[in-house]
Amino acid sequence: MSSSVRPLAGLKVVELSQGIAGPYCAMVLADLGADVVKIEIPKVGDLARGWGPPFASPHNSAYYLSVNRNKRSVELDLKSEFGKEALRRLLKDADILVENFRPGTLSDLGFDLPMLRRLNPKLVIASVTGYGPEGPSRNDPSFDLVAQARSGLMSVTGTVTGEPIRVGIALFDLAAGLYAVIGVLTQLRERDAGRPSVPVEVNLLDTSISMLTHWLPILSLEGKVPPPSGTAHPLIVPYQVFPAKEGFVALGVSTDILWHRFCGALGLEAIENDPKFATNAARVAHREEVLRYVLPALTRWTAPEAAAELNRAGVPCAVVARIEDLPHDPQVAFNRSIVTMPAPHAGEVMVGGSPLRSLLPEGDPLVHRPAPDLGEHTAEVLAEIGLVPPSTARAVPEPRP
Repeated sequence: MSSSVRPLAGLKVVELSQGIAGPYCAMVLADLGADVVKIEIPKVGDLARGWGPPFASPHNSAYYLSVNRNKRSVELDLKSEFGKEALRRLLKDADILVENFRPGTLSDLGFDLPMLRRLNPKLVIASVTGYGPEGPSRNDPSFDLVAQARSGLMSVTGTVTGEPIRVGIALFDLAAGLYAVIGVLTQLRERDAGRPSVPVEVNLLDTSISMLTHWLPILSLEGKVPPPSGTAHPLIVPYQVFPAKEGFVALGVSTDILWHRFCGALGLEAIENDPKFATNAARVAHREEVLRYVLPALTRWTAPEAAAELNRAGVPCAVVARIEDLPHDPQVAFNRSIVTMPAPHAGEVMVGGSPLRSLLPEGDPLVHRPAPDLGEHTAEVLAEIGLVPPSTARAVPEPRP
């Protein structure tokens, strides 16, 4: 990028969120240059601060550190008159509000949409909830795990014996955060074009179902969906994790062209053009027979050897890596997919980089502020709006994660 300024520099974000979805949205905006002021519960903070061990220090869990870089933390009791006045002043010249309170909570605090519009007509508002602002489940609590279950994902992601498995990251929280970023950027464009913005409303249920991709058409066409099949793909063969002589490889033979390359690399020319295997539909119909040929062919090699051989042949394949392996992956290092930042009262920690690095100034480090300690910037931010922190504070209502 030729500019020396981050693309969202000059924008101010007030974050009233905790957990993963809202904070992830605000972190992406902060990575791109926005000034994010994170409002936290006095003496308690974002609930993700307590999701551990491990902790870098009290109030600073690994979970919290992962989605809160490039922000400033302010402790405010939003039930108090002081807290309300501070929030009014912060919002008056803010560009974006990111919140994940349960529906109606912000209104109960005196900050309903009409009031926010009177306070700052140009404010772009992004709300992330579990189920949306209306409907029979609007008040039900939700976490990513609950969204994975209710969306049906866990009915198709699990062991071959039918045991449902949670995806090992907060998949739909993160996706909802990204949808919120997309919504914010569209409304900033509307605002800059002189048109009124509308509130961005994202919920975990819609997010999760939007990402089911092929499962809903399968249901329409077949009237049912296949049960969980471990790492195997119900519609593509061979497309799964296989054991090698040492370790495991993930192999994706998703086209008939790749099938021919795969057979050549593994010495399976004898079955390459067999009508039972010549097309993907045929391979799906004869899945078990395909696997009887593939398994012994792969176990001649270690996982790194198999991945190298198949990649040379143009077949998508990778060693099933451990998280511990990632810092030593040369492509990860080249891409700067992992960055480090100081943790409050501790040493440096690794965090995921930004896939949007190409939008940042050349040579600009991604992390210009480490994830803040609880209330680290309270005095600084309040001074900017002409206030002094009170000596006592009460807790704010708990936002939805």
